[in-house]
Amino acid sequence: MTTLIDNRIDELISRVKKHGAITDFCFIPAYPPNKTPNPVKKYTVAAENLGTKEKRVFVGNKAGLSLNGRLYEVKLRLRVYAPSYTSGSSLLRACALLADALEAEDSERFIAETAFSGVGFDTSSRTEYRDILVTLEMLLTEEAAL
Repeated sequence: MTTLIDNRIDELISRVKKHGAITDFCFIPAYPPNKTPNPVKKYTVAAENLGTKEKRVFVGNKAGLSLNGRLYEVKLRLRVYAPSYTSGSSLLRACALLADALEAEDSERFIAETAFSGVGFDTSSRTEYRDILVTLEMLLTEEAAL
């Protein structure tokens, strides 16, 4: 199931990448961290799945007569790195733009909660960053054996 969940996350991120002002952002996987550009020349978003857990299982009638399913909770961290020539307020604005893009592109309504961290400093890339922590709830269904 993790592969299907990862595919859905990838689809969401792909749509977000094409949304408005976000098209100028660079998206990278969070690991390995040595792939973070140094110096950061444009807003860079490192996406990381912090964990997936099964929240609930149901059988029949709740989703449909012949459906079984599972509700998964996924914790996703989007770490936004700012170019060194920008100010802290522009990092906050970039995070707001990304959060707006996530909300606009969430056609499946996966997003249950969004939270922002404070501003931090990454010594390896020598730049400021801020995390957007997103809780996704994904329902995966399958045909029930009758």
